[in-house]
Amino acid sequence: MKVGKRLLDSCRAAPPLAMATIVLVGISVALSSTTAGAATTASRVLASGATTNGQWPGVGKICEPGPGGASSVRGVGDKTINIAEFNDASNTVEPGLEIEFVQQAKAFAAWCNASGGINGRHIVIDDRDAALFNAAQQATAACQSDFMAVGGGMALDQPSVAIRTQCGLGQISGYVISDASELASLQVDPSGANTNSVTSGWFGALAKKYPQAVKKAGMGGANTPSVLEPERKLEDGAQGQGWNVIDFQEPPVSVTDWAPYVEEAQTKGVQALWPASDANMTPYFQAMTTAGYKPAFIALGTQFYNPTTTEAVAANPGIPPVYVETSWWPLEMASQSPSTEELVNVMHTYAKGDPVDFFDEEGAESWLLWAKSASACGANLTVSCVLDKAAATKNWDAGGIQAPVAQLTMSNHNPQPSPCFAILRAEPNKFVYDKAVTQPTQSIWNCNPKNVVHLTPQQVASL
Repeated sequence: MKVGKRLLDSCRAAPPLAMATIVLVGISVALSSTTAGAATTASRVLASGATTNGQWPGVGKICEPGPGGASSVRGVGDKTINIAEFNDASNTVEPGLEIEFVQQAKAFAAWCNASGGINGRHIVIDDRDAALFNAAQQATAACQSDFMAVGGGMALDQPSVAIRTQCGLGQISGYVISDASELASLQVDPSGANTNSVTSGWFGALAKKYPQAVKKAGMGGANTPSVLEPERKLEDGAQGQGWNVIDFQEPPVSVTDWAPYVEEAQTKGVQALWPASDANMTPYFQAMTTAGYKPAFIALGTQFYNPTTTEAVAANPGIPPVYVETSWWPLEMASQSPSTEELVNVMHTYAKGDPVDFFDEEGAESWLLWAKSASACGANLTVSCVLDKAAATKNWDAGGIQAPVAQLTMSNHNPQPSPCFAILRAEPNKFVYDKAVTQPTQSIWNCNPKNVVHLTPQQVASL
């Protein structure tokens, strides 16, 4: 997820060029720039402001005054800690990509610093913007002056991995994309993403709702390895949950006309549609409306949990039911999750004007884990201490922001993703939690262990 995205996936969670598809929480997450926050309506009714005592609901006291002190560790000063925030915001293909990670990181740092920082050291955010194609250069820059990388991600991350690990730059990732990144050392992924397990229970939930439609399923992803790898894993996950994929499309990275792809799915009789589009769904839905194509339902990854999706549904009133899977607490229900409510309040206090969406949740899960772990290390702050503390964490859910992961571990020690998911229904200009389809077993989540599909060696080798 992404994810473990997460992510995406979500990815989760839009890699190359016009999008970034990621695996987070074992899910494919495509990243795209959004213009409005998914929680805008809900957040207006939140009564309380951000806390100022360093106490985060469900996580504990993670920021407080302290002695600080001189350190020989790179990026750790007497009163400061420099943290790299990887992103691709300045790229010209999908401008603003992952800018939310930087916004959330700065807001969290301001909140934490207002309470004394990490044992008296204030967090300094270094914006490491790879602009899609400069991952290696930004990793090299971070290796010069940053303590760790926290909460960010780069759509084309593979060139950065060896550089980061060789220089000892530890990471608590916002999301990872390439297999090299998923398996990297000196890293803890809060989603538990790995390369041979796929959280795919939402496919099973939709199979129960639409048992006939899933016999004729269509899926796909952009024709580039960074996208096709996670999408093929999702195909294996879907088929493991009862889908029969009869059409798998591989469009180019940038598509200006979705009509031929919609026509192909329509001609083949696809009734359960996981579109090959990894960006704004509006052009795809318009192509479906023009063609009169009405499968039984459409399923989307976490990245589509944004206003452009519900606006696209509103603009195409004949569109079939649209479902969005998620492993992050729905922002419309933030008042029912103290940790999510705190995140919304922190963003409104320290990042005024910036929309709040699931990317902020994705970043927050990493920052909360890092701060909890770094705080526990005391004045003698080292990368190994932070990663050891993070990797020993059990039942991690960022206080309720994300679906729980039973046991975190280092990314190169075979982490296991959370089996938990929830399903949202995209309606005109709003999202609604679909309890009937989700069939929750724990809070709002469906956490049946069977939601995780373990790929065979043959399936992994074929990716």
